[in-house]
Amino acid sequence: MYSTDVMIIFWGNPLYDGRCMNMINQFRQKKYTVKVIGVSSVEEEFQINGAQILLIDKKNFKYSLTKYFKYFKLIQYFIRQENPRTIVASDLYSLVPAAKIKKQKKYKLIYDSREIYTKLAALIRKPIIQKIWSSYEKKYIYEADYVIANANIDKNYLQSLYPNINIEIFKNLPGETFFKPSNIDLRKILCINNQTKILLYQGKLHRGRGIRFILKCLKQLNDTAFVLVGDGPMKNIYIKAAKKEGVTDKIFFIDSVPYEKLSVFSNAADIGVSVIQPISKSYENALPNKLFEYAVSGLPVICSNLLAMNEMIVQYKCGIAINPEDTAAFINAFKKIVKNKDQFKLSTTIQKELLWQNQNRKLMEIIK
Repeated sequence: MYSTDVMIIFWGNPLYDGRCMNMINQFRQKKYTVKVIGVSSVEEEFQINGAQILLIDKKNFKYSLTKYFKYFKLIQYFIRQENPRTIVASDLYSLVPAAKIKKQKKYKLIYDSREIYTKLAALIRKPIIQKIWSSYEKKYIYEADYVIANANIDKNYLQSLYPNINIEIFKNLPGETFFKPSNIDLRKILCINNQTKILLYQGKLHRGRGIRFILKCLKQLNDTAFVLVGDGPMKNIYIKAAKKEGVTDKIFFIDSVPYEKLSVFSNAADIGVSVIQPISKSYENALPNKLFEYAVSGLPVICSNLLAMNEMIVQYKCGIAINPEDTAAFINAFKKIVKNKDQFKLSTTIQKELLWQNQNRKLMEIIK
């Protein structure tokens, strides 16, 4: 007898992750009992939309494989305690502990490979750790009843490595909150006048996300502000870089906000940016959720002309894809969008098509 319908395991804080939050809301709409195990800077337990959320203090696990093994054991403890019918392992780090005891507990296991985890940018200079994670994925991915990928390019890559896996595509589509206008005046809060154009970046502040590149471009853009919503290990470095480029007065750093509140920023901005640099296989294949969040909010997009990102721009004509190292191309794209913003705005029909809820039926079929 199962005591929990669905357990979601995520190496991160689910409140700040659109994919996790959309799954939680979807499962709760179907009246499933949901338990979520996440990682955060503090340990706490609470409910959201009827789902039980347990956040483990990440300081217990960071910086060494030995501490990761401690995380594995703790996850296995919670699995045994909750006895779930279905587990969604929302990353490779969560797949391993769930796969190890699957045969004992007899649950359905779904591996959400939202990125190419064995080719993350963070592993470029850590070949031994990269090799370890690659061996883990190779060993345990076949324990998953289904693997979820974010785009065709990721699906094809995974199938080239693991030919016999069951794999489905679930794009990083936003929830309905991004389709609803906000009544919060962000310009007033940040003291940005109506003539100033707002560039928006929302997401982690990591290396290779194009932030330095945009700072350089910003020097040549008049009446423009750059709002960054998110945290990460590069934040202080980018603050110093903004000072070096002489654009401090144009930059607004906003700490991470819960996913449900991100639409406040996308509704207030003029252009959404995601100029990822191809420094890893994971980045080369990237199709960030922020692109869909921008588009559904009515924001034109400037993004890298990498494989999946360029494909999205071509398909939906919601922005301009550029070489992520070409400052002139970025500036020209900015001017072109400002001149005719409506040209790059999705129709209401397509905006609604790009909501997470349109994937509900397929996900529920997998979960059953």
